[in-house]
Amino acid sequence: MTLILLINSKIINIKLMGCGNMKTFKAVRFQIVNEHGRIIEYELEDCVIINKEESGTGWLLEIVISNEHYETFKEYQDNEQLLDIRVVITRPANDPALFESTVKSIKNFKTTMSIVFECHIYTLRQQYAESLLEQLIDDGLSGEELKKSFNRMMQSKPKLKDEKLEE
Repeated sequence: MTLILLINSKIINIKLMGCGNMKTFKAVRFQIVNEHGRIIEYELEDCVIINKEESGTGWLLEIVISNEHYETFKEYQDNEQLLDIRVVITRPANDPALFESTVKSIKNFKTTMSIVFECHIYTLRQQYAESLLEQLIDDGLSGEELKKSFNRMMQSKPKLKDEKLEE
């Protein structure tokens, strides 16, 4: 089976072996958690994620970002580096899905590049809620105020104080 993606008016063919039913989703945020636990967020031009779990082979993720990051991702690909990534699927308010991934292909265009990752999901859903609750308690919230703030922030999913973002 060949997957044909149309991104930035370019046709990209990806050969898929043994894939049955697949579900495709729009992704709205993409981050890499580096070896120091710092979060690097990349501004997306476009992004699609494909669930191939029924075939037992995980997920495919394609991001389109500025090609100013080419050398970084080329190094990841050349070293076959296993990356911890976070992808928010469909709506910004959704929890990030956590994946271990490797770069499978890079296509460089005029100002952007398309990067295809092979991914395997892992779940740490509870970690965000626990970290948020700890942060709110550390901020001195309790009782009804704690409950309201926790529920509101679980919907909006703001960055937590302990998340170290790199620019």
